[in-house]
Amino acid sequence: MVAKKRNTLRQKSAVTASKKPQEVLNDIEMDMGEDPKAFLHQYKESKKDKNLSRQQMFLDQIKQKNGTDPSFAGISKSAMRRRKRKLRDDLKPKMGELLTSLGQEEDLKEQFEDNFKEEGVVEPEPQKKRKNEPNIRNQKGAKALSVQESERMKQVLSNSSFQQNTFSALRDVIKMQNR
Repeated sequence: MVAKKRNTLRQKSAVTASKKPQEVLNDIEMDMGEDPKAFLHQYKESKKDKNLSRQQMFLDQIKQKNGTDPSFAGISKSAMRRRKRKLRDDLKPKMGELLTSLGQEEDLKEQFEDNFKEEGVVEPEPQKKRKNEPNIRNQKGAKALSVQESERMKQVLSNSSFQQNTFSALRDVIKMQNR
């Protein structure tokens, strides 16, 4: 017994295509363009283009990471840290600058001269450095330092020269520290 041959879908479509007039097929081809398969293929990048695009993406990522400040572009992390540390140190107040700014005030000079004429010039004694100071890093030392500072603050506030002319007293203390 021989198996009956079945019609396949390809055969059916071929029969229907042959039955359609040739003009309809030409119209369809015109609508699709010259090469209907041209839209089926995607653009393929060459290896060289891929490598260039990867390299550019990598460089962009590096620039983006260092994008916090454009002045630090292309500089190592340690160099950035050194520059930032230097900038921080430059921002800190310096005792010499404070002394010069206090010395430039004419009002303070007049008050300072008046006070010296009235009172004798009293130079404060330089403080000796204590080697066994309490350590602020532990609880006991921090408590001891806070007690010392509160006592010292009371002495400063009760000082007559500080009460009469605050800025001249500050200038005297700064001069002593710079010696």
